[in-house]
Amino acid sequence: MIDLSNVPVIDNHVHPWRASSAQLEPEQLAIDMAFSEAVVTSVRTEFLPAADLQESLRLFRRTSISTRVLLHDLARFLGVEDTWEAVTAARNREAGQDYRAYTTRLFSDVGLVGLMMDEGGSRPRVTPDDLEQIQPATVRRVARTDNFIRDLLPQHDSWAPFLQAYDGELHAAVDEGKTIAFKSVIAYRSGLDIQPTAEDAARASFERTRGGSEVEQKPWRDFLFCRAMDVARERDIWFHIHAAVGDPDIQFQKSNPGQLWPLLHSERFRRNRTLLVHGGWPWVSEAAVMVSLLPNLYMDVSEGAIFGLGNLNQRILEALEAAPYSKVLYAADSSIPEGLWVVAKRYKRALGQVLGELAGEGMLTLDEAYEAGRMILHDNAAMMYGL
Repeated sequence: MIDLSNVPVIDNHVHPWRASSAQLEPEQLAIDMAFSEAVVTSVRTEFLPAADLQESLRLFRRTSISTRVLLHDLARFLGVEDTWEAVTAARNREAGQDYRAYTTRLFSDVGLVGLMMDEGGSRPRVTPDDLEQIQPATVRRVARTDNFIRDLLPQHDSWAPFLQAYDGELHAAVDEGKTIAFKSVIAYRSGLDIQPTAEDAARASFERTRGGSEVEQKPWRDFLFCRAMDVARERDIWFHIHAAVGDPDIQFQKSNPGQLWPLLHSERFRRNRTLLVHGGWPWVSEAAVMVSLLPNLYMDVSEGAIFGLGNLNQRILEALEAAPYSKVLYAADSSIPEGLWVVAKRYKRALGQVLGELAGEGMLTLDEAYEAGRMILHDNAAMMYGL
């Protein structure tokens, strides 16, 4: 096993949390780690009435491997009985006294020094400066282009002013100074089979489907995705794409990263610096092969890390099966400090085990194995984003 305990960590994909989370209910801690519960309750359109879901969600929360890991590891860290009531009371006392000191204690334990923050869809937006007030790591913004569409659509009923405002939001995000990437969740809206669309066709689609379903809006949403890719390339920032499973309102059959191959392989976009967020989970091998073939394509391990804690070693091997370890980034995909802590803790251990086994088989020297671990956990992101 390669000891990676002292390696600093940059988390390539986190969601923000607010100062109010210094006080949580027991179920709020568990929900962040329980994939079934988190995704069913986070949909924009209610999947089923909340009352109908409660029994199932309690079962999800109680029997999720990731949730049990958080409970047991956090109980040991806080020195209390491993019940949600005892753990929550202990963390609330400590966080309530000084939230930043509490998150500093957590992050110091795993060496977490940088957060690439996907701002999510919450309003008002949490800024990097907001998040840096309540935890010690450096924060950079990953600006969601879908939020620009969401916010601008009610304001404009014609194409020209809408597009002008969208372009303005893209450039303003870069000009803000802490934005290192745009992010798209078009996999939720109309799928990853994105077709470059002429502006005339996009305009006609907008005028016809502005008030329709997102799937019906595909032509002009594809146009805006490509527009954002162009701006990212011109402004020299990264482009992150959700390429994995997700909430029940995702276009599941069109979320495999392989759907992106024609677009990313095209001459127009092959110079874009692009990252597959969530590493294609559960299609990790497909994502890794794409990363190995396209020089400017990278992947992170989020979602499959936080919700797949019981199978981390296999996920790491799938990523390293084809992708160079210089193109794989660590990420947790959590939105509470305890989630960031426990995933980094467990991932370091699993990564050390996998790299130790590869060294034991003579595939890597011990020095190369340690270098691979450090690159995945820290150095790749530091180089990519100039941190």
